[in-house]
Amino acid sequence: MSAFVAGVAPAVVSRIRAAGALSSVVDGEAIIREGDVDDRLFLIEAGTVEVMRRGARLRLVGAGDVVGEFAFLDRRGRTATVRAAGPATVRAVGRQDLVRAFADDPEALMSCMSAISSRMRSRLDGTLDAADLDALLAGLSAEAAEHRAVRHRYLHALSEGQVPDLRWALADFADQYYGYSAHFPRYLTTVISRLERPEHRAGLLENLTEEAGIYDEAELAELAASGVAPEWIVGIPHPALFLRFRRALGVPEREPEDDSIEVVCWREMLLSVLAGGSPAEAVGALGLGTEGIVRDLYRPLARAIARLPDLDPRDTVFFPLHTAVDDHHQATLNEIAAYYARTEDGRRDLAKGMRKALALRASFWDWLYERAITRPGA
Repeated sequence: MSAFVAGVAPAVVSRIRAAGALSSVVDGEAIIREGDVDDRLFLIEAGTVEVMRRGARLRLVGAGDVVGEFAFLDRRGRTATVRAAGPATVRAVGRQDLVRAFADDPEALMSCMSAISSRMRSRLDGTLDAADLDALLAGLSAEAAEHRAVRHRYLHALSEGQVPDLRWALADFADQYYGYSAHFPRYLTTVISRLERPEHRAGLLENLTEEAGIYDEAELAELAASGVAPEWIVGIPHPALFLRFRRALGVPEREPEDDSIEVVCWREMLLSVLAGGSPAEAVGALGLGTEGIVRDLYRPLARAIARLPDLDPRDTVFFPLHTAVDDHHQATLNEIAAYYARTEDGRRDLAKGMRKALALRASFWDWLYERAITRPGA
């Protein structure tokens, strides 16, 4: 539960609710508009709302919390727009209505106003409570899951077999994508070098050991339940597993300097984000914009691979391995993201890094889709 309701006596919350008017809002519907003059306070009873300023999202606010406290207390113009992020139920409480609700209990009124003022101060200094952080990260994850890079027509076409030559298209994917995926340990070590806290670096170092083919017993048991035999993966670095997939599709080996310029650009531009942006931007790019979408990315690829029944599961193990193991990677990166999301600058940079990584991947899919449809050189 959020800090506001959790920090106010139940009797006070009951009076606030009795003073307000309940209404339902649909996804995208505004309850507060930037610049308007309106002194109502809004208690979120169900669902989530997003706070926007000049078109940029500042935060998500969930059930049990309040919005509109700046204008409510100071009678200033609205400083942000607040709209529903999905269906929501809100209770609007006018300033005078609230005062009248506590007319017989000045002490309770002071407690109520103090809690609202405290909520305003916490937002002014950029801090978020645990519920706010969870809502923020959930909102960014939802945004990533709906991004064009994840819902791309290339992935859909492969999954449904809607390309002229599926085997050629998968071989082309294996050939080109290797120039990106083989460098994942570089991406990971770059981010590790940017982190400020030793425990965060240690968490990602554990992920790096998995990239090298080292797993604990619990992970091996989980993977075995998913059909991944230990002897297929133990001691084998993940780039070698992808190389095995390439060979199974008959892709000839070549020198790294022969990578297509599109692959080189993606790889080098991502490394530039990881090395040149703030630590929060690096975590947003590798965590929310990369590891956080692995399961959604690899599911359609796994369905495409299943359309070629002659491929041995041992040769395609890279994909089920990552949809299982990367859950742990994602959890570690989410913990680190929560640390950086405590400040306004951190939240902005997390989102920026995520969106950059997604945009780079979407551009790469655009290129591969055109190749899959036209089959260059055929």
